[in-house]
Amino acid sequence: MSRTARALSALAVTGAALSALPPATAVAAARVSLSVSTADPDYATAVTVRGTGFQSVAKAHGGVYVLIGWVSDGAWQPSKGGAAGSTYRYVQDSEAKDNRGYQRFVAFPGSDTASSANGGTVGADGSWSAEMIIPGARFRAVDRAGNTSEVDCTRVTCGIITIGAHGVVNPNNETFTPIRFAAPGPPAANPPAPTAAQAPPPQQGTPAAQPARAATLTAAAGVVAAGGTVTVTGAGFAADEQITVTLGASKLFLAPAKSDAAGTVNHTATIPADVTAGAHTIELTGASSGATGSVPLTVTAAAGEKTPQASAPAPPSEGFDWRWAAGIGGAALVGAAILLVRKRKKVRS
Repeated sequence: MSRTARALSALAVTGAALSALPPATAVAAARVSLSVSTADPDYATAVTVRGTGFQSVAKAHGGVYVLIGWVSDGAWQPSKGGAAGSTYRYVQDSEAKDNRGYQRFVAFPGSDTASSANGGTVGADGSWSAEMIIPGARFRAVDRAGNTSEVDCTRVTCGIITIGAHGVVNPNNETFTPIRFAAPGPPAANPPAPTAAQAPPPQQGTPAAQPARAATLTAAAGVVAAGGTVTVTGAGFAADEQITVTLGASKLFLAPAKSDAAGTVNHTATIPADVTAGAHTIELTGASSGATGSVPLTVTAAAGEKTPQASAPAPPSEGFDWRWAAGIGGAALVGAAILLVRKRKKVRS
C-alpha cells in the first residue's frame, strides 16, 4: 500500500471514529424546588416537587425515586456507599401508582418500567414535576433489616430526597432539598373567662402580627469565587437546632448548619461552581425557632476561569498534523486529505 493510500485509510478510520462519538451536551447540576416554603408539622401538606438538570436516559431501565425524609451529614448518597435506614431515612409508602403520595417514581422516557411510574417521566431536558404529600414532621423509618426508627423533623433537617430508581445507582440524580416546618403552636387551653374588672378594653381593628424572630449574621468575606467557601457566623437561633442555608433570590439550598447550646452558629458554606456571578444573599433559617438572618455576598467567576477567545486553527503541515485533523468534522477531514494528496502529486510531477 502506497503512502498516500495509507494516509487516506487512516483518515477514513479517524473520520468514522469521530462521527460515532455522541454529541457533546452541557450537564447541569440536578436541583429540586418546592411549591410551598413551609410545611405543617402536625397535618398533611400538599406540595408540587419540580426537578431540573437531572440526567435523562431514553429507554433506560429505572429513573428517579422521589422521597420525603432525612439524610445524615457527609456521604449519605447510595453512590458513595450510603444505605436506607442508616445514612438516609424516608417516609414509607407502597410502590403502587395510587399510593398515598409520600413516594414518587419518575421514569426515564421509554423505559421498560415506565408503566409503573406515578410521577411522570424525566424530560429530555432533565426536568420533571410530581405531586406529593408531606405527612407532617414526624415519621417512622424502616431499615433493610426491618428495624424501625423515629425521625422528628422539628429537631433534624428533613427534605426531598432523590436517588436512582429500581436498583440503578446514579450519582447525577442524587439530591437533597430541605423542607422547613412551621413551629408547632402552644397546646390548646380553656382558661376561665375573665371578670368584668379583668377583661381587657375592646381593641379597634386587627391586632398587629408578631414580628418574626431575627438572627444577626456576619460573613468572613464579602466576595467569594464560585466553587469557593465563605464562613458565616451569627446569633439569635435556638439552642442546638438545625439551620437551613440558602443562596440568592431563587433559594438555592446549600449544606445545612447547626447552632450550638448558646444559639450561635459558625458555618462554612460552599458556593456551587455553577452559580451565576453577581450580587447574592446568604440566608439562614432555624428549623424549630424560625429565626432568620441574611448577609449579602458577591460571587465572582470561578477561580481560573477564562473567557474563551476565538482563534483560527493552524493549517496542516506537510507531515499532516493529526491533532488538527481531530478537531474537524468527517467531511472536512476527507476534503483536507484530497487536497493533501493533490499537493503531493503536483510536487512529485
